[in-house]
Amino acid sequence: MLKRFPWIALLVLLLAVGCGRNPERAPTQEPTPSHTPGQPGVSTTRVPDARAAARAYLEAWKGEDYATMYALLTSLSQDAIPRDKFEKHYRGIATEMALSSLDYEILSSLVQSPTSAQVGYRVTFHSTLIGDLQRETVMNLSLEQGRWRVKWDDTLVMPELAGGNYLGMERYIPARANIYDRNGHALVAQADATAIGLIPNQIDPEQEEALFTWLVRLTGLSAEEIQARYANFPPGVDWYLPLGEVSADEIAKNLDVLSGFSGLVLQSYKARYYFDGGIAPHVVGYVTTIQAGQEEEYLRKGYRLDERVGQAGLEKWGEPYLSGKRGGALYVFNSQGQIVTRLAEQPAQPAQAIYT
Repeated sequence: MLKRFPWIALLVLLLAVGCGRNPERAPTQEPTPSHTPGQPGVSTTRVPDARAAARAYLEAWKGEDYATMYALLTSLSQDAIPRDKFEKHYRGIATEMALSSLDYEILSSLVQSPTSAQVGYRVTFHSTLIGDLQRETVMNLSLEQGRWRVKWDDTLVMPELAGGNYLGMERYIPARANIYDRNGHALVAQADATAIGLIPNQIDPEQEEALFTWLVRLTGLSAEEIQARYANFPPGVDWYLPLGEVSADEIAKNLDVLSGFSGLVLQSYKARYYFDGGIAPHVVGYVTTIQAGQEEEYLRKGYRLDERVGQAGLEKWGEPYLSGKRGGALYVFNSQGQIVTRLAEQPAQPAQAIYT
């Protein structure tokens, strides 16, 4: 019968082999790849520290490194204000405030979105004229090419400067102190003085001899020196020739005579007067107007540009005493030049005299 149906014998043989296998042995399987080649991976990048960016800007401001400050601005801010105008703006604020230095403190930071952030901070301005002034404000930042950049506007200095407002300082200047000798005799003092000058074209020939006699007495110049000074003046032109200054008391005593001379010009003003023709000028020294190139230096010290400062001798050495301690009032003005508010005020203190 098996010979008749050979396929039945084959089936029986296969069943027998299957029943003889170990039931605990599991079929072998290939491991499943954890990552299919070509499948995109996922990575994350941390947002930069907004505080660090703000600190870099404020640290540069503290060090008056305006180039670094400008480099930290957004591209839009740099398009809005050229670098030279940016630096001039910050220098102008420093000179107007008579700023000696500043400090800052970061108060808060907030990342508002992946590309924008805000940092709150406090600035303490140290002014020669008004003392310390504190203001709190906010810095807005924008993420550009993976770095935070500062969005510039005037409120980065202080919030009161929004909308085109600007700062203005009224400077209180004490009178310059005197210099005395050891016996209390004034060598240099603030006094009413009179500037003496000539308009040579207006001199009356009949008065010329008497006029020059008085000029020699008052100025210490010889008649020949005076005439040499206007020898090249063109005839027919009323040019003025300054000759010097004398005390107002000296002029007052002889005013009746002096006022009668044609061509003589007397102009009264308040001056730093050196008595007796300036005793020991190499020791006492002298004062001059603030020289070109020194303007910013003296404005930061609290001076006005029309002041005279010591340039030699005791006048220079004693400048901190003779000039006194200046005061001032700092105002905020709007774009129409009207006062918005007064931020701070401090009175001036008298200067101190020097005795040789």
